[in-house]
Amino acid sequence: MRKLALFSFSFAVAVFLSRYFLPFDYLLIAGAAAAVCSLSGLLFGGIKRKRIITVFLSMAVGFFWFFTYTTIFAKPYWSYHDETRTLTATVTGYPTSREPRGYRVDAEIKLEKHPKTGIRFYYYNEIELKPGDIIEVTARLRRTDITDSGDRLDILSSRGIHLSGSISGNISIKEEHSGIRFIPKLTAEKFSKTVDEIFPDDISHFMQALLMGKRDDLYKDKALAAAFSASGVIHIISISGMHISFLMGFLALIIKNKKLFSFYGIPLLIFFMAMTGFTPAVTRAGIMQVFLITAPLIRRERDSITSLAAALLVLLAFNPFACASVGLHLSFFATLGIILFTKRINSAVSDSLRGNKYFRKKVPRFFIRFITSNLATTIGALIFTLPLTAIHFGYVSLIAPLTNLLAIGAVSLAFPLGLIAALLGLISPLLGIIAAFPVTLIARYIIFIARLFGSIPFSVVYSSNVYIMFWLAYVYIIFTALPILKSRLRQYIYPCCVSLILLFCIILLSVVTPVTASGSSIAVVDTGQGLSTVITADSHTIVVDCGSSNQINAGEILHEFLLNNGSTSIDLLIITHFHSDHVNGIEFLLSRVSLSTLIIPDPEGSFLAEDIIELARKRGTDIIYVTETYTITFDDISIFIYPPLGSGDENERGLSILTTGDITALITGDMNSSTERALLRFAAIPKLDLLVVGHHGSKNSTSEELLSAALPDIAVIPVGSNSFGHPSAEVLRRLEGSGALIYRTDEHGHVIICGGKKFG
Repeated sequence: MRKLALFSFSFAVAVFLSRYFLPFDYLLIAGAAAAVCSLSGLLFGGIKRKRIITVFLSMAVGFFWFFTYTTIFAKPYWSYHDETRTLTATVTGYPTSREPRGYRVDAEIKLEKHPKTGIRFYYYNEIELKPGDIIEVTARLRRTDITDSGDRLDILSSRGIHLSGSISGNISIKEEHSGIRFIPKLTAEKFSKTVDEIFPDDISHFMQALLMGKRDDLYKDKALAAAFSASGVIHIISISGMHISFLMGFLALIIKNKKLFSFYGIPLLIFFMAMTGFTPAVTRAGIMQVFLITAPLIRRERDSITSLAAALLVLLAFNPFACASVGLHLSFFATLGIILFTKRINSAVSDSLRGNKYFRKKVPRFFIRFITSNLATTIGALIFTLPLTAIHFGYVSLIAPLTNLLAIGAVSLAFPLGLIAALLGLISPLLGIIAAFPVTLIARYIIFIARLFGSIPFSVVYSSNVYIMFWLAYVYIIFTALPILKSRLRQYIYPCCVSLILLFCIILLSVVTPVTASGSSIAVVDTGQGLSTVITADSHTIVVDCGSSNQINAGEILHEFLLNNGSTSIDLLIITHFHSDHVNGIEFLLSRVSLSTLIIPDPEGSFLAEDIIELARKRGTDIIYVTETYTITFDDISIFIYPPLGSGDENERGLSILTTGDITALITGDMNSSTERALLRFAAIPKLDLLVVGHHGSKNSTSEELLSAALPDIAVIPVGSNSFGHPSAEVLRRLEGSGALIYRTDEHGHVIICGGKKFG
């Protein structure tokens, strides 16, 4: 490995350790220790001495640089944490809707004598802003490394945004200004509007994500976003090195002369990076491409590892907090896997196929080359990124190798052809629409692949399943050992078969032997400040609500719970009422599991209800609207679903659910005390084994009258981090007075009741 690569990787390791493991006050000590350790290289000779000195010195530089950068650029602004200030800021991007929680916009500020820094503003009053506008606002400031706004650290600090601000009052535009530096952003917005104009409505959001990395509108279609995630092709809608490679590869087909290619390619590349916001993953890929393009011009060898390392070094030198970017992690290691393994895999597979008489005679060579190159690239990219996905996101897509093989060729066409269609659309909308037609067909194919394979049971498994993690470790150990032992390609067949058989057995074991054991059970799933309850009766699964207001994916949490308990379908989904903390995970959930019947109250124009009902109808689900008591029996449990008994607020117009039989339980949604009393008059509520405490423990729910009538043995409060004071002290006192055992999902996690006893 070349010296630059060794220096860069060691520098990156030090920066990573500084961000995640070492206290800030110890960084200088760590840097000094690394510098001292470099002297140990003097004990050795030759190349070993150089490598040891290079590794430790570069780590020392990494520790010192992270300390210096944080001291100069971040800490001065962190000192304003929790202060309310009037600021003058320059807008650097276009506002993004955060429905139903207002808007956000990125800007740039300079306080006192400190260097400029990025800030993300959150506000509620709609206002038209564009890059370059100078605004004045009053905002409460928070440091982004401890943000609770719902944005991840890698999205903020990794982009040099060290503060967030919640704006109180109006935004005052002091000056409308747009300099040269904002031309890429203004161009990107015009480009984005053109994409919306030339592509059909059902495709435009996907093309926005594919071409520009704008995923907010696509993520509003939770079912589609979940399909991309489950099928393992979510990376194609995150602008990364793959898109940069497609862009430059397409340009290389047009411009053959290397000097002309550099002359036009490098400015185009930088402009594209600026249009997409210089995200860490794109910046890394762009810098790497610049090194690869310029190497022949300055009579240097085109070395991919050195270029990758140099790109990482430049990126972390400008902003060491970029090491926190998940996108950078995935982009870097996908590229590293392709560099290290793709060529070898391609050669091995190609040689094996060419040695087979049937393939040599019956299958065209170009088709073999296409399949083997795509297969090798897919496997190379996944070697490092699969475990990273399990660590960062908590799941692994088992179907990813197949879906990537089927989709990657289509993406390589859709991306450059989509760019051409949008450019033509800027000149003439008619030309753009004509050029967009074949791209639309390709995009529909990609979406079809994602939906089809993402809906397969166990296409995605979760890292919480220890058996799956052991299986994954086994696969990596075996397929690491085989190349070391210099095994031939045919010797990989037996380990592949054993791996597949083991995986099948693990999945079968999960289905046949659920974690909750056989019989009936009721689980209150921890989805934060929301509600999701799972009722199981032998082979039947009933779900009541699925939502959260804590910026977590309630649908994914519930799907993980169901999958780990052997459920791949839902017999009955009951929605108490259409508030987001009860339903915003349902679209995601329905993209992962099949649903037989949906039971709901009158939606009365709720936009959340419309989306859920439309999705259910598309999937062939029966829908029942409850206007009177509805009863259904599953094995040892009878379920009584009571119609809305209150009026006014939607909380009071929700359904309530009583189960009897093996377990007697009551779920009241978010109804208040007056509606609880109406329920007691309407139905005979027996003594309860379990009460799912209403409205997350609000003081206006779980009345004395309800507790006196029901006398629950166990009370479970579905609650998460919130600003409402849930659960209230009054409710806790009332529950303690009733003699119920109290469990809270924010303290105990998932709570599972079997036969009236807490199981987990």
